[in-house]
Amino acid sequence: MPRIIACGDRGRAYDKFCTAQRKAQADEFIVLLVDSEEGVGGDIGPWAFLKRRDNNWNKPVGTSDDNAHLMVQCMEAWFLADHDTLAQFFGDDFNANSLPNRSDVENIPKSDLYDALKRATRRSRKGEYGKGRHSFDLLAQLDPQKVVDASPYAKRLVDTLLAKS
Repeated sequence: MPRIIACGDRGRAYDKFCTAQRKAQADEFIVLLVDSEEGVGGDIGPWAFLKRRDNNWNKPVGTSDDNAHLMVQCMEAWFLADHDTLAQFFGDDFNANSLPNRSDVENIPKSDLYDALKRATRRSRKGEYGKGRHSFDLLAQLDPQKVVDASPYAKRLVDTLLAKS
């Protein structure tokens, strides 16, 4: 099983990835997983996208595109792949009708997604969605197959991890 280390903001995640990559043992495979923060567009590789978007994010020596993965446009897009888990997680008074009814979850602008989650959860048992309060607990409960089916970037991540195991 992979070991996941939540690093906080994206800059810190990149720094920790670079450090872990430099110190990695021969049998270790290190992955950077960050929100893209915006649409990726086209057929651009993750390191090329990150270099363009984040300027100083160079592909570390010894890595390939397999080492960088994007949650497009943000992790919360994956939540929309599994409305059932969202409803169960937030419980009573969760308003699923406030969520975008789109199959292209990776193309929903980040601000629209956060607004929709806020409206859907405002009156829920757990209160309004908060990234720090809810995100990782909710992510752990999602049906991985539903996420992979809805998100080509999630599928790419899962396929890469399976190939490396």
